[in-house]
Order: sequence, then C-alpha cells, then structure tokens
Amino acid sequence: MKKFISLVLATAMILSMTFVMAGCGDSKDEGSEGKDLKVVGVVSTALGDKSFNDSAKEGLDTLKKQGFDTSLVECDGDSSKWEQSLRSAADTADMVIAVGSELTMIEKVCKDYPDVKFVWVDMVADHLSDYDNLTCIQYKQNEGSYLVGYIAGSMTKSNVVGFIGGMDIDVINDFYVGYAQGAKDANKDIKVVKRYAGSWSDPDKGAQCAQDLKAQGADIIFAAAGASGNGAILKAKDLGIKVIGVDQDQRLTMSDYADDILCSMLKNVGNSVIDMVNNYYEDNDSWTGGEVFHAGMDGDYIKVSYGGDDQEVIVPEDVRKAVDEKAEEIKSGKIVVDTVFK
Repeated sequence: MKKFISLVLATAMILSMTFVMAGCGDSKDEGSEGKDLKVVGVVSTALGDKSFNDSAKEGLDTLKKQGFDTSLVECDGDSSKWEQSLRSAADTADMVIAVGSELTMIEKVCKDYPDVKFVWVDMVADHLSDYDNLTCIQYKQNEGSYLVGYIAGSMTKSNVVGFIGGMDIDVINDFYVGYAQGAKDANKDIKVVKRYAGSWSDPDKGAQCAQDLKAQGADIIFAAAGASGNGAILKAKDLGIKVIGVDQDQRLTMSDYADDILCSMLKNVGNSVIDMVNNYYEDNDSWTGGEVFHAGMDGDYIKVSYGGDDQEVIVPEDVRKAVDEKAEEIKSGKIVVDTVFK
C-alpha cells in the first residue's frame, strides 16, 4: 500500500512539473513576459487608413507582444474627445503616444501630468523646451518624398505628375517640396500639380483630387492624405494613372490594387514608437524630454518600398538603382532636400 501511495505521489509530481514547464514554455514563445510600463496611444482620427494611423497601431501591437501593457483610443476626428482622451490616457499610463496633428492641447495636458511621459508623433509643440515630460518625433518625410518624386519624374509619360495632401499644413507641405524637387531632378521638363483633400478620412475627396489632377495631365500621383489618399488608389485604374502610396507599403495593405501602385514612401511610425518605448524602458536616462527626435533614413524610419516578395516590381531596375544612389547622396549631404522646416 505504501509503495502504491508513493507511486501515485511521484506520478502527480511529474505531471505537475510537466504542466508548469509547458506553461513556462508557452509564455516564452508568445513573448508575454510582463513589463512594468503602461503605454496608451491616442489617435485623433480613426484606424483603418492602411497608412499613418495603422502604422502607429502596428507599433503598439508589437509592444504588446513584447510584454508591454498597451492600449489605443480612437477619437474618430471628434474634436470634443481629443483633450479628454489625452487626460484619460494620462490617468492610467506611464507613457502616452499622441498620434495626430490636431492634438495641440497636449502641452496643457503635459503640464497637468508632470510624472507621465508624452510622445507627440509627427508634430512639434510650440513650447516644447518648456516640458521635460514631452518629446516630439519629426520625420524626414521630405527626403523619402524626394526619392519617390525621382521615381515619378523618371517614369512619367506625360511630363506631369501630381500630389494630393490631406491638409494644407507644414508636415504635408514638407512631403510636397521634397517630391517636387526629386521629380524635377529626374526630369527638367516636368510639371508638378497638387490638390488638398481637406480631410484625412474621406476617400471620395481623394478620388476627386485624383480626377482633377488627371485633368491637368498627371499620370502619376503621390497621395499623402491618409485614408483620403486611398480614394486616388481606388480610382487609379479608371483614370489610367499610377499612384505612389504613403506611410505603409500600400501594395501590401491594399493588395487588391497593387497593380495601380508604383511603390510607397514608408514613414515607419510604428518603428519609431517601438524604439522610443524600448529605449526608455531599458534606460530611463535616454528620455529626450523637451527635444525633437528626428527620424530619417539612417534609422530605417524613412524608405521606399516596392511591394512584397510575391509581387511583381513595377519600378524598373535602373530607376531603383538610381534611387538607391540618390538615397546615399542624401545621407552623405551631397544632395540637400528642400524642407518647410527650418
């Protein structure tokens, strides 16, 4: 009898150890080890743009997989939600990621929550140096736009290329001046025409802008307008044009329309958010409060993408090679790309 009881106990211990080890193995594989830093993202508009906002969400999703406690709030473009959403996030978070140029009240919120870290993506606060708990990420979108402008200038058949901006604001005009410079460097006879959708989330307005630009002769259009720009992609086949995507590789995020998209200018918002959070988590002293973090090609935050491995590349090899050379010349300072920021 004693032998039987001993055998049962030994078996139970072995099974218990097996379950524990299996559980530990699952936790490690899923990367779910908890990290004591809560991150909340606040998006001024909405997800589903297959571009800027979705890139930010990808970053937060990756952080969650890495073990961070993350969540995200969408404001759906409702201005009455912006400040309260930032405050609600700050009530529970260690770090708030503010996504959207409209979140200008962030300085006031920073002042009221001095122990919370704030990151404003793609905008620079007017009085940034006054806030040790706020840092702003400013992207060198003008440099990436130069490269896709060079592609447009090299591939146009009409000698007219177009640009669609979401809003007539500095960050969008920074896309435009780089794009125009690149197009003109590739083709001295080129004409660059532009339109603003006046919205980040209205594909119909983007489609109308594309139609207007086509009427002016544009056969290639760069759309830096969030979900509004997607309207140009949806309309491209009917108009007989090609579109250049933005922020994410839109040949992937809008794969049904990959044949209508030459390439995309990646603005890796998600990667910059991941790096900002991880750097602070690993070393609190790395926090650059009151300063701007300039995200460019060196950190792989800005680049040109031509689609997935299973997709046919539309941009010819000689043009891609020339673009790579231009990128190196920008990095070395040989080419200085125009910018609206001084």
